[in-house]
Amino acid sequence: MWEPDVARMRDANISYVRVNEFDWAVLEPTEGQYNFTLLDQTVELLGRYNLKAIIGTPTATPPNWLTEKYDVAFVDKTNTTKLFGSRRHYSFSSFDYRTLSQNITRTLAQRYGNNSNVVAWQLDNEFGCHDTTRTYDHNAVSRFRIWLQQKYGTIENMNRIQGRVFWSSQYASFETVHSPMLEVAAPNSLHTLDWNVFSSDMVIDFAKEQVQILRQYAPNQAITTNFMMPFFDFDHYKFGREVGLDFATYDEYPLGATQQFSWLSPEQETAYLRTGIIDYQAFHHALYRSISGSAYGTTAGPFGIMEMQPGVLSWNTYRVSPLPGMVRLWTHETFAASGDMVNYFRFRQVPYAQEQPLSGLFTSDNMPDVGFSELQMVADEDLPILRDAGISDGGQGDVALVFDYISNWMWDLVPYSGGSSPNTQYFDVVYRFYSALRRLGLSIDVISPEQALDNYKMVVVPSMPFIHEAFNTALASYSGPVVFGPHTGSKTAALSADLNLNPGNGTLGQRLPMRVSRVETPPDYAHSGVTYASTPYNISGWEENLACTRGNQSSNVTITYTTRHLLGRPAACTKDGLHYIAFKPPVELLIAYLGEIAASNNLTDLTGKAASQDNDLGDSLRLARRGDLLWVFNYGLESVASPNVTGAELLLGESGDIPSAGLAVWQL
Repeated sequence: MWEPDVARMRDANISYVRVNEFDWAVLEPTEGQYNFTLLDQTVELLGRYNLKAIIGTPTATPPNWLTEKYDVAFVDKTNTTKLFGSRRHYSFSSFDYRTLSQNITRTLAQRYGNNSNVVAWQLDNEFGCHDTTRTYDHNAVSRFRIWLQQKYGTIENMNRIQGRVFWSSQYASFETVHSPMLEVAAPNSLHTLDWNVFSSDMVIDFAKEQVQILRQYAPNQAITTNFMMPFFDFDHYKFGREVGLDFATYDEYPLGATQQFSWLSPEQETAYLRTGIIDYQAFHHALYRSISGSAYGTTAGPFGIMEMQPGVLSWNTYRVSPLPGMVRLWTHETFAASGDMVNYFRFRQVPYAQEQPLSGLFTSDNMPDVGFSELQMVADEDLPILRDAGISDGGQGDVALVFDYISNWMWDLVPYSGGSSPNTQYFDVVYRFYSALRRLGLSIDVISPEQALDNYKMVVVPSMPFIHEAFNTALASYSGPVVFGPHTGSKTAALSADLNLNPGNGTLGQRLPMRVSRVETPPDYAHSGVTYASTPYNISGWEENLACTRGNQSSNVTITYTTRHLLGRPAACTKDGLHYIAFKPPVELLIAYLGEIAASNNLTDLTGKAASQDNDLGDSLRLARRGDLLWVFNYGLESVASPNVTGAELLLGESGDIPSAGLAVWQL
């Protein structure tokens, strides 16, 4: 089927084909004996039809001869050694595997690094997938001890900073340190955070080794890797900065998320079962656009999708088809977010092994599936119109939402609810803020604490337990409005409570007089609540005892509690453009609160109207803008009236209501 397949790809206006990401055993069936026949033929055939190959380094699947001979095994936190037979069965810390992965990367780069039919390289495949970022093998422990010694200098210093006098848990030497697993009660919080940062660094080091080889032997070919959604086990911003990707990609499977989040209501699960969660894809577009920018020292860089879902999945709880039109919508949503590429996974459904149920563009009998027809509509009908209109870069957004991997780990490590609780997950808080901003129709970038705040009209920090030095410095010189969510400024770099109580003595504490004295994580049935602008809202999961004073300074109360034992007490404070919200806010409250701040600072939405909570797009419609092109997407199950877009030409779609899973594009 190979040549007819490639001819079909060309006729479908496909440009790039990823290959080889799992083919180590094909390329090197026995140690040191290589067989490039299949890959040579594939790359030559793609070139013959004017397609370009993206070659994956095949290190996600070490072959059997390797795992039998070398010390490479992955060990999970139960001290179980994972066996050969699937994928990702290796340790990033394995000394043997580092050498072997460099060998196969070098061999491939030497052979294809100057091949004009190869446009780029994908590092490995889905780094950390299947909970493999943190491996507890003896190689990891050996490297961890060195890492700790470099950080702390002496064991006495480590014991002091980690607070190991508590429970008499001081280590005698670095040689006796172990990983945070199989302990009777909760492990030391900072030790676990150190382990998480160390494990993240091992992923980065592993990738850097491959990049160094590729830069040497394939200097004119781009380098990327395929990240995932939502995956926060290693610091992608640090990865981007230190590895130096030319562009970022991730794997987009929208229907794989609807059963992952306990905070979704049954009604939301029903609504998004066949469309994906409405703001979930857009958040990840913004995140990976920013991660790409981190390699360039900017807030945005080139990004795309390496694997787009074209049909049903094989791993989510319920195997359901996308709503007709959603593959086209997801594709447009990527381009509207300034994405540069969408690849679909996969070309044809595989009739054997672990992913048999996973749809492709073609069924296993080589007939076009539903996703292919939607791809064709984008390629043959939509893109020519958009290209004629002129597609430019989107430019910087008006609002910066700050996302931080360290904050995600800190939320998980301090047991406010007897352990990691679904009611207190970092991403839950982040998503609420992001969704409210999108419902307001605002232009939003996601950035890291290390990226600049210059030229943003508004900054939103859903939570940042430890305020990074770079962000503290940027905040000191930023004059626009900044909104902070709960648990911000509550911890030191050592994951200890600030002795001055949050928000500590940094810029936030100096500019916004306030004090948090207690944190509660009440259940839904506690009937906690707040009131803002005379409107009551139910809350649960997180509420702080807040005073809008510190010393002889005070700030203004903007929200008050209706919770019985906190009745009338402050729930949010503001002063000089800085705001602090001391509870897990409902999206509806954030629409009102953030809408008022945006309006008072003269922001406009993506249609050009003055920002206002009255512009709330609701649960179905969303806007995206790239240059002078404005997209409207309907994630709902029913048709929805289009927003009023004046002085614009309708390029795609029909005037009037936007159908379910439909879209429209205007040129402003």
